[in-house]
Amino acid sequence: ALPALAASHAVLSPSPLRPLAPQQITMALDQKANAMFDTVDATDKRPDFITSLETRDKLTAAFLAHGVVVSGLNVIGLYDRYEYVAIGMAGFIGLTSAAVGWFELCAGITEDDDRPGFAHERAIMLYTTSYLAGVMWLSLRFSPLYPASLVPLDNLLCAVSILVSLYGLVSPAATLVCLREQLTPTEVLRMKGMVVSGLVGSVFLLETTALLLHEADWWGHVTARYPAQSVLEPSVTVFAAYAVEAGVFIHRLARRGVVTFADAVPFYGKVLLPLLTLLPMACLFAYRHDEVSFWEFLFLDWK
Repeated sequence: ALPALAASHAVLSPSPLRPLAPQQITMALDQKANAMFDTVDATDKRPDFITSLETRDKLTAAFLAHGVVVSGLNVIGLYDRYEYVAIGMAGFIGLTSAAVGWFELCAGITEDDDRPGFAHERAIMLYTTSYLAGVMWLSLRFSPLYPASLVPLDNLLCAVSILVSLYGLVSPAATLVCLREQLTPTEVLRMKGMVVSGLVGSVFLLETTALLLHEADWWGHVTARYPAQSVLEPSVTVFAAYAVEAGVFIHRLARRGVVTFADAVPFYGKVLLPLLTLLPMACLFAYRHDEVSFWEFLFLDWK
């Protein structure tokens, strides 16, 4: 949710996110109200950061700490055993976090609310958890670690991944168009940003669709012609996973009143996003640009 909120805050509104009206300010522990109106002017003591962390948050924190390590590896250009240190470890932590997220949704641990459409907390968590699982699978699929025995599942997993991406793109737009009058100004900004976020996330539809439509040996042909493609594609999908999880992590903290959305949005956009995605991606391109393809690999066996 925070990638969306950051985008909408930066593009759509120059002023900090504020509560709808002073009389609607509630205690910082009211998570539903916090997501609707923010806690900029809340006067009660905020929850402690460490003690507020739940099981999923601790996994996310470990995942993001690993993201800092992976960013450092790309900055210094260290790719020795990269598939294990970066991709394999990210896959293990990320898929574990997604599994815990699905469990919390199924067990009713994730808080329910009555907000409309995609503004509903469980809808956001379902999408972000499923998106995390999808990009982690895609990262592993494009790495040397992926077992050949799972390749026959490509069509099914590609189809599911594509549906998740389309859901994240269409649902916030539909919420804005059909349910706008039921949203608070903060929620409108979040939904507008989710449309932007969905567009960015849908970039991986290209790789997923190519994997779905090509023959099973297509990826082998790609890596034979472009040796570093098996580093590039897993990495950019992992970077996307870091971005999503960082945003959701701060979103959960803001809902609990640990921080405000008004403070979290600039921090996400100015610090976390560059550190975990833009910086390592730029360094990877700089180090390995002669060994990768940006577009041609998608159409390799069709030429």
